[in-house]
Amino acid sequence: MRGAVRPGLGPLEVAVVLRNLMQRLGHSQYYVQGGDWGHFIGSNLATLFPTEVLGFHTNMPIVASHPLVPVVTIFGMFFPSLVVEPELHSRMYPWGQKLAFTVEETGYLHEQATKPDTVGVALTDSPAGLAAYILEKFSTWTNPAFKKAGDGELLNKFALTHLLDNVMIYWATNSITTSMRLYAEHFSKRYMEHKMDQVHTTVPTWGIKFKHELGFQPDCILKLKYKNYLHSTIVEDGGHFAAFELPDVMADDIFKAVNTFIEFHEQKKKEAAENPIDPEPHKKAITVYDFTVKDINGNDVKLDKYKGHVLIIVNVASQCGLTSTNYQELNALYDKYAKSRGLRILAFPCNQFLGQEPGTAKDILTFTKDRGVKFDLFEKVDVNGDTAHPLWKFLKQTQSGTFGDFIKWNFSKFIVDKNGVPVERLAPNVNPSELEPLLAKYW
Repeated sequence: MRGAVRPGLGPLEVAVVLRNLMQRLGHSQYYVQGGDWGHFIGSNLATLFPTEVLGFHTNMPIVASHPLVPVVTIFGMFFPSLVVEPELHSRMYPWGQKLAFTVEETGYLHEQATKPDTVGVALTDSPAGLAAYILEKFSTWTNPAFKKAGDGELLNKFALTHLLDNVMIYWATNSITTSMRLYAEHFSKRYMEHKMDQVHTTVPTWGIKFKHELGFQPDCILKLKYKNYLHSTIVEDGGHFAAFELPDVMADDIFKAVNTFIEFHEQKKKEAAENPIDPEPHKKAITVYDFTVKDINGNDVKLDKYKGHVLIIVNVASQCGLTSTNYQELNALYDKYAKSRGLRILAFPCNQFLGQEPGTAKDILTFTKDRGVKFDLFEKVDVNGDTAHPLWKFLKQTQSGTFGDFIKWNFSKFIVDKNGVPVERLAPNVNPSELEPLLAKYW
């Protein structure tokens, strides 16, 4: 419960720590439940480790930073029935009123996200200050109407002993500053660049929406990220601390969710049994030569045609900020090493990152020809999720990324040696020209 010894312990890292803990405890598969920070950490767990997390239950189901969220929200201001059910309209609109409440209630967030140690030192020094800081949230976030009461209606929903138990956890462990640093790490440029809310989560997901939760989003928004979002339970009571306030309601819902997750996986197994086609050929593959792909014209290409060549395999997009530099430098590498060293570059268009490769095969061909692309171009594919091309599943399992297997963005690059084995993985922000020293190891 003490502070981290070095900066960088954000929601992604906590997710990895918890996953490693589960492995050490001997649990290779498990369910995850979370609210507040538990939602973000649990969501990261489900996104990073989809074969280990069997189901994700959240009591704060939100997608915070997907670019389509404000678009859908504004659209709903004019056509609410197309966005949210009529009986839930008041949880989302009028937007001005909801925004005003959010601004009023997030002063703590701005302080903790920018100066966690400053407020942390003050609260660590004063048990009364710590109690006031924490218990005020138990009033307003349980029901906004409570803030008008002189005593905050704290004992309306909670026992005083239980409230003080909560405060004492922070006081006795001296961990209030630790809890606040998570805000700073989450809102750092380093974390935000991962764009986790734009990475699809295929793990079956279930949300419970309490009436006075701090934020509300309709299922149409949640499904932008959670591709197997199965159900939302609507509760006409409760607030942010639902597990504390309505533990029976929460517990019953979690068990219902787990039963549904079990049914989901059983149905998937049944479908797999009825369809004997191997859904995971990447797990049996040894080299990239075990795969057949389609080129940009729709023709089958067996990758064993590249035997004896060093390869760069890359996912590309036409409308990305990285497009110009990457296409220019990939062309330069091809010109320099295609004949002299046998380098081959295999480019796979992908539209999974903000829709930045929306065109048809013909559109992509026109775009690349206009830029003088000489290397091999293939059919548009998915590189993440259940629909990812088997070749890309193989590349990811062979060369895992820093925070998980999934491809983070356009222009992720894999170097494959002359034996067809993926040997290097480079992030999207690594320019092709920087690959020359690495390629030299495999000529």
